[in-house]
Amino acid sequence: MADLAIHGQGAEPAPTSVRTALRLAWSTWTVLLIIPFLLFLTVVWDLMFYQSTASRPPAQTWFLVSSGYLLVVVPASFFWRQRLFKPYWFGKPIAPAKYFFGMLTIWAALEVGGIISLLGCFVDQALLPNLLPALVAFMFYVTLWPSGRSMVRSVGHVEDPAVYEEPR
Repeated sequence: MADLAIHGQGAEPAPTSVRTALRLAWSTWTVLLIIPFLLFLTVVWDLMFYQSTASRPPAQTWFLVSSGYLLVVVPASFFWRQRLFKPYWFGKPIAPAKYFFGMLTIWAALEVGGIISLLGCFVDQALLPNLLPALVAFMFYVTLWPSGRSMVRSVGHVEDPAVYEEPR
């Protein structure tokens, strides 16, 4: 009976360890890094054989949509992570599940923005200007690799610049 309570439907999931969360974060970050790279290679390969027609003016719709998405959703994802990482401001480490979810929110926002931009290259049959938001998203994404310091390192209060570090 006790075994059913532990493994049954009423049991709470075991807390994720720091090691597991960091391993999962690195795996996710790497997969999300490879996806736009492969999509970029596909776009270049597709456009390499495309015969351009000068009669059609370049459309700006996909560029504006992807730029607008990145300008709205990416800052919102940083604010969401800030909310999840609130204990870090007061010198407490972040729970591994919250760390992974907070970082995944930012990574997903950048990933989707870059993919929207690369899809615009397919639709417009031109690399520019749609490639520019994808490059910006990729540059921000690469700098946000998982370190896990905020899960294990307790840092001082947010108002003490001598000991506070931004969480990574």
